Amino acid sequence: MSHLENLSEGSSLVATATGAEVSVFKKPGGKNGKSLASPIESGGPLTFLVTDEQDEWLKVHLPTRPNGSTGWISRDEVQLSTSPYRLVVSMRKHQLQVLKNGQSIGEHEVGVGKAATPTPPGEYYLTELIQPNNADGAYGPYAFGISGHSDTLQKFAGGPGQLGLHGTNQPDKLGSDVSHGCLRLANEVITELAETLPLGTPIEIQA
Repeated sequence: MSHLENLSEGSSLVATATGAEVSVFKKPGGKNGKSLASPIESGGPLTFLVTDEQDEWLKVHLPTRPNGSTGWISRDEVQLSTSPYRLVVSMRKHQLQVLKNGQSIGEHEVGVGKAATPTPPGEYYLTELIQPNNADGAYGPYAFGISGHSDTLQKFAGGPGQLGLHGTNQPDKLGSDVSHGCLRLANEVITELAETLPLGTPIEIQA
């Protein structure tokens, strides 16, 4: 049975780890795979965006460097679900568009990376959802982790330079090149998205 072929328009296939780790291989049925642990460091489940399938194997986007990394995982190690949502970011327009079943349901002003620490364009997905201790802080009430990483920062704030989609305590700077690479939204917008979007939802970042 092909899960990808049976997806409704605009939907994506998501794989979530069911055990303590998932083995990732360069090709279906490969050997000497690398293991990714679940839950991830933030405590959330290890999640993948599925892009292809072959028998009992799934090709997935990986939440690791380099950006755009893919691998093959066994269907036996994950639970499959779907997301009807997709996010598209235009850095030129400083705009985030929310789509459901292929139809736009919202457009929001977004802050993106500064020239020295640009947001790298590419196809990514939402890997985790964090609720910061201080809802009035720099990250706002919620922060999604994104599978992509900064091209200029190997580490940031104690982490691996992972991109994020989060709120802000500087709403006046939305619509500008302001961040270290993360995407900033108004706090009411990120709250709405946190209550709506499942992990694994794809996010396309356009130059």
